[in-house]
Amino acid sequence: MDGAPHTPAFAPGAAWRIAWPIAAVAVGVAALLLVAAIADGAGASADTTAAVATFAGSGVILIGGLLLVRALPPAQRRVTIATKGRAWAAAGIGLAVGLGCVVGSGLVIAGGAELDPGARRALDDLDISIGAAWWQMALTACALVIFAPLGEELLFRGLALRGLVRVMPFAWAAPVSGVVFTAAHFDAYLVWPRAVALVLVGWVLAWLYRRRGLLGSVAAHATVNAIATAALLSQA
Repeated sequence: MDGAPHTPAFAPGAAWRIAWPIAAVAVGVAALLLVAAIADGAGASADTTAAVATFAGSGVILIGGLLLVRALPPAQRRVTIATKGRAWAAAGIGLAVGLGCVVGSGLVIAGGAELDPGARRALDDLDISIGAAWWQMALTACALVIFAPLGEELLFRGLALRGLVRVMPFAWAAPVSGVVFTAAHFDAYLVWPRAVALVLVGWVLAWLYRRRGLLGSVAAHATVNAIATAALLSQA
């Protein structure tokens, strides 16, 4: 009306929603490796290096997820982060589903180890340290229980899953998103039963996101990570 050229609204398509979350995870992994190299070069202990690098990597992934969701048009942003149903119900169902995921993952990993002695040895050799000092434990716990669930659910469910359903039925998009979710976890490449368990967890989280929204999938993801973190703390 004032003669100014019209600027078309940003409308991210499926490719944008799928590719940028993967790029954000890659940047997070790069940040983790860079911080680890710097800490190691400065003479930090292995526990300090692991704690600081894990915190930095998870923090970068969370920031990436927030920035990408912030880039969405307002209407799409609201749908992406919406809670379906009452918040307390979504959180409670997420907690229950998370507990189920822990049990299911444990059965899959135990079954794989029973069938494959090589997998059992790999599990025994898998050394994951949460640190010995209180601040190392706090950094790692914050990264695993807060940063990772929020950042990864924004990226893999809020963005990637919603991108996948634009090009395939949800029944296919859910397991595919689980595979993408698994590919972002380094430990999945070390022990094959762990990879199978992560695919299944990602699949379940996709369905939970569809039914209960972001709060539900974040609650389930945080529950899984909190139990894993508690197990690591008990071994410290």
